Amino acid sequence: MPLFNRTFYHRYRREAMSHAVGRLLMVGVGPGTDLRFVPPAVTSVAAVEPVAAFRRMAAALARRNGIAVDVVDGVGESIPFPDNSFDSVHIGLVLCSVDDVAATLAEIRRVLVPGGRLVVLEHVRGAGAMGRFQDLIARPWSRLACGCEPNRRTIDAIAKAGFDTSGLRSIPRTLVPPPCTPHLQGVAVVVDE
Repeated sequence: MPLFNRTFYHRYRREAMSHAVGRLLMVGVGPGTDLRFVPPAVTSVAAVEPVAAFRRMAAALARRNGIAVDVVDGVGESIPFPDNSFDSVHIGLVLCSVDDVAATLAEIRRVLVPGGRLVVLEHVRGAGAMGRFQDLIARPWSRLACGCEPNRRTIDAIAKAGFDTSGLRSIPRTLVPPPCTPHLQGVAVVVDE
């Protein structure tokens, strides 16, 4: 993944993170790669990560870069923070591998303030032949790639969870090879009930 990070993901990670403001929660922070792109408009950072090794790596990266972050054990389907705790929530290449996308998005919405921002960089199901290819290999790919399901219809799930998706854009062609392309990037906003 280092080559993809340098040639593709850094640019899109930085662009996605530019939408984060105020109190930020990073769901599935992984080894902390996206921490390097936290913009000045962010006032505090918390992160949820289920993998202990990734929590240690993210905390170490944050220390090396002078970033104050509280990295806690948890999963997207059960975020260990109170309602309305965050102005922004970041998901970066996470929704492909959570056990329950709808539950994760419901939890994200719960911890966001009214009008809060969902900052997104995800690989998603493509259209046409690409989508059919992703459907065909989804099960074996998931076994090989730690649960990653390359054919998730992420923008539909985000909209169904009560977010305005007009700030999200599709990136149809990237340097990342199939099945982990195309990508969805940008910001979705909580729609008031």
